[in-house]
Amino acid sequence: MKVLALMGCSKFGNTTEIVRYFTDRLGERMDIEVEYLYLSDHKLDLCVGCHNCIFLGEKKCPHYNQADAIERRLMEADAVVIASPGYMFSVTGIMKNFLDHSAYNCHRPKYFGKKAYIIGNFTKWQKKGVFIPLETWASGAGFEVCGKVFVDMLPFPATEKELDKKRKKLSIAARKFGESLLNDGVRKPKFGDIAIFHSFRTLCRLAPGILEADSAYFNAINAYDKNTLWYVPAKISKFMNLMGNLMERQVRRQVLGMIDAERTEKARGRHLTKLQ
Repeated sequence: MKVLALMGCSKFGNTTEIVRYFTDRLGERMDIEVEYLYLSDHKLDLCVGCHNCIFLGEKKCPHYNQADAIERRLMEADAVVIASPGYMFSVTGIMKNFLDHSAYNCHRPKYFGKKAYIIGNFTKWQKKGVFIPLETWASGAGFEVCGKVFVDMLPFPATEKELDKKRKKLSIAARKFGESLLNDGVRKPKFGDIAIFHSFRTLCRLAPGILEADSAYFNAINAYDKNTLWYVPAKISKFMNLMGNLMERQVRRQVLGMIDAERTEKARGRHLTKLQ
């Protein structure tokens, strides 16, 4: 099994030490080939916020070839470890830049069948700021997020007792991820995953010409068929499906209350709203 570690950190810092300890423990439990992809090794110009990837398709991104070189490596892996230290109560700049370039995956997910684990190096006060963007992107992109763990590796000499706590925490996390990797059961999406599917499906119905790439994606997966419950076949209860459909109606009502529906349906390409 090929495991790719997507590293939004320095090669010589504490986050690298944490991830390598985690993957070493994982390797003791199962036969894996680990590859470390450091974003710092890849030229990826800053996202300019053109939104071409969202509205027109990822190939319209001015940096498509740069970003695609990283995404191809993710696609080749069976599982992914996503790692970042906490910088200013968020992920590092290089990790955020990659997430911005690949955010279209949350509209048009493609990483189904792959599992992910998220690792952070920060204090407990940064937990939400770092985990939320990483987990939101990974789950939105189609990965099955099997868990997350953080370790607060301070830049000071630690006692052996404190190091043992960190080792134990990472060993437990590696064991749980290993168990998840060995479980080939049918995917069971969380309600948040189902809600995103219904939300984007609704928006594409309302604005097919603006959300051109998303609309083509949803049509390709036959999303509007009553038997299509999610992006891919999955274990979804009748209750969860019912809640998703109810939420879809609510989203539709709310959006229709904010837009000119006739103009929106006829619009083509990105629409720029002006206040004056």
